[in-house]
Amino acid sequence: MKFVELFKKYGVVFILVILFVIFTALNPAFLTVTNIINISKQVAIMAILSVGMTFVLLTGGIELSMGSVVSLVVVTISMFVTILGWPISLAILASIAIATAIGLLNGIIIAKVKVPPLIMTLGMQIFLYGFTYTLCGGTPVYGIPNSLKWVGQTYIFGFLPVSALIMIIIILIGYFVLSKTYLGRYFYAIGSNEETANLSGINSDRIRIMAYTCCGFLVGIAGMVMLGRIGSGQPSAGEGYEMDVLTGCVLGGVSLNGGKGNLAKAFAGILVIGILSNGMSLAGMDAFMQKMVKGLVLMLAVILDSLQYVKIRRKVKVIS
Repeated sequence: MKFVELFKKYGVVFILVILFVIFTALNPAFLTVTNIINISKQVAIMAILSVGMTFVLLTGGIELSMGSVVSLVVVTISMFVTILGWPISLAILASIAIATAIGLLNGIIIAKVKVPPLIMTLGMQIFLYGFTYTLCGGTPVYGIPNSLKWVGQTYIFGFLPVSALIMIIIILIGYFVLSKTYLGRYFYAIGSNEETANLSGINSDRIRIMAYTCCGFLVGIAGMVMLGRIGSGQPSAGEGYEMDVLTGCVLGGVSLNGGKGNLAKAFAGILVIGILSNGMSLAGMDAFMQKMVKGLVLMLAVILDSLQYVKIRRKVKVIS
């Protein structure tokens, strides 16, 4: 178990160093400025999503519909602007509001109806992918104005992507919420022991709904950034992101059982996934092989997370 404890403390940093060494040896282009900037743009969307995922995981929940919501936001912004002729600001606000409402709906059904988070968000994912493809007829929405692309394709000071700046701001706000506000403390409290939290006067249902609503809002922002990056309303834009984000968060020490984790380590886990994806692509690995590797990483992260609780349960048995 000492290995598990050491891995939880330093494992992500160790993995990052190993990945940098391996991928630089395989392809010197990996460590170029151009590729580092490219990685930051790839990681930005996952990192924004990871803040919302962390909020939900801390409460003992899970969010598997975020990839489908990203796709919906990408398509709705594009259609609002190109087909309905809405102003860009209105299209963005409306789409983020839709994403927030989906998060709110997930939270209400999970908290009030007591539907398991895994089932609720998986069902929402399937529904939204079908709805998004139906909405755009299964074809991408082209012709969006360049002013919608600046978020994903513009640089500050010539090297810092706007998307990376948005990522930094979101992470800092998320850190403030978790460490300096009652809401963040309540996330930890109901994830650690919901019964005790309720007895202390915390409304766990309301806090859980807040976690999912905040997550929905952040997914909406990630969708806006995604549209700026890809430049068209692709209905498949968010596919697979929920698993990459979940893997990164768990790898970074955010527990699937709730109540444990922080954004700094979650971001480190997201960096691992981003660097892994980029490095495997540069190494010429096909998409199927990449999925195998990511699946193994997720299983490893979940196993290590579970081993912690095996140790805790053994201690409880000894005490009792």
